[in-house]
Amino acid sequence: MNRFTLNSILSLFLTFSMISCAGMGDADSGSTASVQTSGAKGNLVIVGGGPRPLSIMNKIVELSPDSTMIIIPMASSIPDTVGFEQGEQFLGYGAKSIEVLMLTETDKTSEEIAEKIRSAGGIWFSGGDQNRLMEYLGDGILIDAIHEAYRNGAVISGTSAGAAVMSRVMITGDESLPDEYRAFATIHQDNIVTTPGIGLVTNMIIDQHFVRRSRMNRLISALLDHPEEYAAGIDEATALWVKPNGEYEVLGESQVILMKDGVSKDGAPGELHAASGLQFHVLSPGSTFRILEDDNLQVELSQ
Repeated sequence: MNRFTLNSILSLFLTFSMISCAGMGDADSGSTASVQTSGAKGNLVIVGGGPRPLSIMNKIVELSPDSTMIIIPMASSIPDTVGFEQGEQFLGYGAKSIEVLMLTETDKTSEEIAEKIRSAGGIWFSGGDQNRLMEYLGDGILIDAIHEAYRNGAVISGTSAGAAVMSRVMITGDESLPDEYRAFATIHQDNIVTTPGIGLVTNMIIDQHFVRRSRMNRLISALLDHPEEYAAGIDEATALWVKPNGEYEVLGESQVILMKDGVSKDGAPGELHAASGLQFHVLSPGSTFRILEDDNLQVELSQ
């Protein structure tokens, strides 16, 4: 088990636990559909990767009921380093205390770890590989604990891979029909490989680094494969804040691209997608939207 010296821990003033076992309208009108965990009192702050503006990170700490954070860095290939560095950073953002959970494969069934997550005021998922993160979280007690923390009022946040896992349908980053020369070069049926994510947002597929890395083909393909979903492409240095009242707000420095299917053709795997009437919104910081009970959008652009 990796350990940091006591002096190093004290010098950072943090509690650092390394756990290892080897259409437009008035945004205030209308009824809002539940698109996240039912009855949740908490907030989601879903960061699109890249630089993390202070305004976003300070907001995350502000939304933690007790200004404490649990960091889960297991998406990273160097989780001990990333967890330690981000623990120091969160203290700088104003967190009162930090706990970093270093998980192993066997921890996904640990009641002790589940209780830590369940009682958290704030949770942060670091970037890296979302598939790796989900392997450590599993599909049982830890996922349930995250949902319970969210229902009880915790802020659940993450960047890049930590953003991708928020949705029920998670983009893995893999393709069934890879192009010889470049990634996600086409819009074909069933090309985008998806698996279950944490499911805090139940009917919206999340993609990240979106504008910076030109991921439109990927997200359109995923949306047309799952036409019952919305799709949100969050750019770098940008976050989508999901509030307890059902409102979504764009934070940060760039844009969120919001999409909804119109009428699409259900073809065989590998066929070209075909669709018409897609909804497409480019939302800058300060813009808000709601998803109504009739599945329509109310969007209010920032002034």
